[in-house]
Amino acid sequence: MSAGALEVRGLGHRYGETRVLADVTLSFESGRVHALVGRNGAGKSTLLRALSGALQPAEGEIRIAGAFAPLGSPHDAVARGIATVHQELTLIPSLTIAENILLDRQ
Repeated sequence: MSAGALEVRGLGHRYGETRVLADVTLSFESGRVHALVGRNGAGKSTLLRALSGALQPAEGEIRIAGAFAPLGSPHDAVARGIATVHQELTLIPSLTIAENILLDRQ
C-alpha cells in the first residue's frame, strides 16, 4: 500500500437489528479515483458515511498510510485528505463541475 493510502479493516455497523456492514475490508490507492458499485441496500452509503466521518462504525478501523485514523467528524476526514463525491448532486448551473464539487471547501 502506498503512502497516504486509505485502508478499511473489518468495518461493521448496525442500525438496530439490521446489520448493514459486516467485516468490510478494502484498500484505496492514493492518487486514484475509486467507485463503489452495488445493488440497493448493499451498504455503499453507510460505508461512505463512515469514510467521510459522518458515522462512527461499531466495529473495525480506518487507517491512513498504515496508521489508525479515527474520523470523528466530516471535518476530520477532509483534514486527512478524504473527499467523497456523491452521485446525486444538487448543482449550481452557473458554476463549473470543479466549482460545484468544491463548493463547500471555498
